[in-house]
Amino acid sequence: MKKIVLILLSLTIACFNVLAEDDVNIKATAPNVVGMGQQFRLEFHIRNAKPSDLQIPELTDFDVLMGPSTSQASQISIVNGNMTKTENTTYTYVLTPKREGTFTISPARFTHNGKTIMSNALTIKVDSKAASSQQNSSNVGGNNQVRNEDVGLSDKDIFCVVEYSKKKVYEGEQLVATVKLYHKGNVTGFDEVKLPEYNGFIAQEINIDDKDRNAGIETYNGDRYYVYIIKKSILFPQRAGTINIENGKMTIIAQIQRRSNRRRSFWDMDDFFSTTQNVKKNIIINGSKIEVMALPQENRPADFNGAVGSYKIESSINSTEVKSNDPVNVKIKISGTGNIKYIKNPEIKFPNDFEIYDPTVDTKVNTSGNVVSGSKTIEYLTIPRYAGTYEIPSVTFSYFDPKTKKYNTLKTEAYTLHVEKGEKGNEETTIVGSNFSSKENVKYLGQDIHFINTKDKSLKAKTTPFFGSTAYYLWFIIPLCLFITLFILYRKQLKENSNLVLVKNKRANKQATKRLKQANIHLQANEKELFYEEVSKALLGYTSDKLNIPMSELDKDNIEMKLTDHNVAPQTIKNFMDILQTCEFARFAPSESHEYMDDLYNKTVDLIGLLEEQIKK
Repeated sequence: MKKIVLILLSLTIACFNVLAEDDVNIKATAPNVVGMGQQFRLEFHIRNAKPSDLQIPELTDFDVLMGPSTSQASQISIVNGNMTKTENTTYTYVLTPKREGTFTISPARFTHNGKTIMSNALTIKVDSKAASSQQNSSNVGGNNQVRNEDVGLSDKDIFCVVEYSKKKVYEGEQLVATVKLYHKGNVTGFDEVKLPEYNGFIAQEINIDDKDRNAGIETYNGDRYYVYIIKKSILFPQRAGTINIENGKMTIIAQIQRRSNRRRSFWDMDDFFSTTQNVKKNIIINGSKIEVMALPQENRPADFNGAVGSYKIESSINSTEVKSNDPVNVKIKISGTGNIKYIKNPEIKFPNDFEIYDPTVDTKVNTSGNVVSGSKTIEYLTIPRYAGTYEIPSVTFSYFDPKTKKYNTLKTEAYTLHVEKGEKGNEETTIVGSNFSSKENVKYLGQDIHFINTKDKSLKAKTTPFFGSTAYYLWFIIPLCLFITLFILYRKQLKENSNLVLVKNKRANKQATKRLKQANIHLQANEKELFYEEVSKALLGYTSDKLNIPMSELDKDNIEMKLTDHNVAPQTIKNFMDILQTCEFARFAPSESHEYMDDLYNKTVDLIGLLEEQIKK
């Protein structure tokens, strides 16, 4: 039958004057108003052309969830012996806005027969109060209109699964979760996406290039499918036991052929020149169960701090021969694969005569592959106060290797430090500043003894003898009192400056206020990850300074114990832990709203105020 139709078509073309209209254009469509966090479609409709140099504008104000997906449709009409054929090509993107405001999408363009064809520009308003029910279908006409039905689609045609690299892991061991969409080549976009939430895990998303999302063709249950990778994450289980991952769901926009219910005649060519229809199909992403094994207790090293993976350690010192009061920097670098971002800092036991400052930590994490790798560099600053020969002992670091199922212990080099006597006058120097990343912050104060005025003083005789008068005695008593007062104040100041714990305690609230001001700047700029990081640093830095807890020992159990010892109210301690936990997981969980971040900021300010009132020093 189709051969007969082709022959008749050829005869028709030979008998009539065939005119192909050169009506080439491109049109861009998108909603005028969208809600914050709402997904919508941006489409470019090209008429009577298949450009190879199509230039899409940069979408810097939006996140591209999917695209471009391409669909094609054709239409033929014969009027007065003239046959007209129209071909339409549609490029579809699924976007979500990054922030509120009014944004302009520049025109797309391509070249046709030496002429530049441009689309219209679009203006989109992003408003948090916009109705969530607004749909992209109101902006798309013709044969590409989206219908809320899944006519002609079955669960075998389109489905989504989550593949796990392992279903049985140790606590803290990393595994990869890949969300894959299987389809028969007719998917044009997504409308609503709610992926499974990995509760009980710390999740780090793997960056995937757009060209790598189309994973080719795979065979699944005996059928061949196109595969599209929606998301890839590396998971770290945080507790032992069976962790249930709940179902997700999503709405797929797919293309099917339009079917006509009218009676077809011999000359009806709808089956040959058929058009397409975009329809929606709701699919469920099945959850799963991950069995998490507890780390073995047998042969567990005493210094094991939860590191799981494969690591190596190295150390360095800036100099082994210094003078008293000169700073000494010792660096320890841990590198490898695993949960490196969450391992605790190893502790160096410096000699008792050394003044020790909180370490600085630089963590670099790489998630480009299927494993998390990177390094963690801890820099310790210490200042020897007296001459002599000292031993800086080696540092041990233990981790559990899931491949060998054994604990391994690494050891750094020990250093012998020769300290010579410093220059005269340096023994009573005071260190200014706590950030030792730059040596310029370690300064010596000037001399505190000044010359006495030795110029001659002339006295004038008065009628009343000065000797024995009240003024005579006051002349000695007042300077003596002033001298005693100033001497007491001076000694008190020296004592306070030498007491680093007291200095830190006094500056705790000031440092936390600075951190919160920086967090507020990130809040106003909607920089969520930086905001949570600054709030966390404000809380941890405050407790470290206020309670005299070294940064290397700053964990939740230690903080809770110290707060309890200082008679802090249980509800205040609970609020502190809740805020800290929110900050720890915020960068790896779905982004919270601006109102939620603003509420968290206010709670943190109030919490530090309560701690200032309740902590008794």
